[in-house]
Amino acid sequence: MNLELLRTFLAVAEGKSFTAATQKRFMTQSTVSHQIKRLEESLGQVLFVRTTRSCKLTDHGEILFTYARKIINLCDELDDKFSEKPLQGHVSLAAPEDYLSLPFSKILARFTRIQPDVELDIRVGLSETFRAQVTSGEIDLAVLAQIPPTGEGQPLYRDKLVWLASEDFHLGTHKSVPLALVPSPCLYRKTAIAALDKQNMPWQLALNCHSHEAIKSAVISGLAVTVLTEKDLRPGMKVLTQKDGFPDLGESELSLHHAPHLSNEAALLLSQQLLEHGTLLKN
Repeated sequence: MNLELLRTFLAVAEGKSFTAATQKRFMTQSTVSHQIKRLEESLGQVLFVRTTRSCKLTDHGEILFTYARKIINLCDELDDKFSEKPLQGHVSLAAPEDYLSLPFSKILARFTRIQPDVELDIRVGLSETFRAQVTSGEIDLAVLAQIPPTGEGQPLYRDKLVWLASEDFHLGTHKSVPLALVPSPCLYRKTAIAALDKQNMPWQLALNCHSHEAIKSAVISGLAVTVLTEKDLRPGMKVLTQKDGFPDLGESELSLHHAPHLSNEAALLLSQQLLEHGTLLKN
């Protein structure tokens, strides 16, 4: 039985809602729903009765809950018992702000639990800034966005680039496209401006800000449009497509990069865990 599906099942059951599970599992609600559906199909039983405000375990769900909790507890205990030898030292890891969030924290928390004597130095910034630093060996590891995908580094996952706007945004009410962007050398900024210029679409900079969270707030409020990935879609936003007059943007790839000739055992172990659990970062 798939342990990740069991973990999602427990998160829904314990939180009594799919929304609560998204926060605990660091997934989108659609991913949680899909995983529960897969589990129900594999067992041939309905596990939850859903209402508009909460969800309740069925009789079969109650049975699974008892066993799932025991299974997950034993697996976590076994994983810790047979984890890698204790290490010491220092690991520097860099990543863009919009990726170094809850899913990343989950992976890092597991690493520090297994390796409590390793000091983590987490740096947040732009991919283009960290690219030179990891190449020079100034930092051990860097998670970098690549637009378009180049195949460099070790791939973690790909995501579709999208135009995000408030739910009531209509291009026809604007003389030019109002943009909310991170300053150069942000890849999203470069991609957005190049795509609009290629289609001769006039644009203006409504917000120039280093914080992706502030940009998302500006989008939801209706102040501006931005370019991010599908995983960044939030309630109050919509995706603008070619039907709305906006050009297709292609994909972004997230990849892991090492300093040349990296021999730091702790950094290599963290790298391994990031690669093993890289798909979590997309949720």
